[in-house]
Amino acid sequence: MPNKEVEVEVPRDSGAVREFFDQWSVYCRIVDNDYLYHRSVREIFAGWLGRFGRPFSFLDLGCGDAKFSSSLLSGKSVISYTGIDLSPVALGLAEKNTRELGVPCSLQAGDFVVSLPSLPGDYDIIYIGLSLHHLRRQEKEFFFGQLHGKLAPGGALIVFDPVLTPGESREAYMGRWVDHAEWAWKALTMEEVEGAVEHVTSSDFPEEISTLNRMAVRSGFHPSRILFEDRTDFYALMEFRA
Repeated sequence: MPNKEVEVEVPRDSGAVREFFDQWSVYCRIVDNDYLYHRSVREIFAGWLGRFGRPFSFLDLGCGDAKFSSSLLSGKSVISYTGIDLSPVALGLAEKNTRELGVPCSLQAGDFVVSLPSLPGDYDIIYIGLSLHHLRRQEKEFFFGQLHGKLAPGGALIVFDPVLTPGESREAYMGRWVDHAEWAWKALTMEEVEGAVEHVTSSDFPEEISTLNRMAVRSGFHPSRILFEDRTDFYALMEFRA
């Protein structure tokens, strides 16, 4: 008899997530110093996009300031861009960053779980960057079904997210993540690191890749193809095909 996964559900506080990311200058320095491995992800993702094989519409869930996606999509065969994020501060920057794409762009403020069903049509590429883990497990399971319904035939869901190592608990992950951030994030002040730690330990709920695969398969996806895993085993870039 298969083991039943048990998790104590903690209510997701989207307001707390929005409050943290409204302090956008701190998050930008985290990204600019590559503490979350955006450089490697951008390089690998850009190569993947170059092999996609056709012009594509791009849905960016948890888009932030869209700086990452705008640089990623520059020069690619993108025909439209749609971004959703909780932070009005980030979206104000996203409006500027997406102008240079030269394609129709739509930006929406709100919770992408709530907003996704109301979006018109479907999308060739759906990207969730460092945002899926803000959902509780039951929300993730439901959300994979919504994502499958919004993916165009032949399209792909790309997820960049923190992941647990096999058999690792959330508490163990948080312990080693906090140790790493406090040791390695030298470009931030002690108070800024403490703020990031508070956000991660209260709002992040990473899963094992095998757990995400089970959720995806139940919703009609194939198991993920791993495009990238960082050297510290904190993050993974995953491709899900319907």
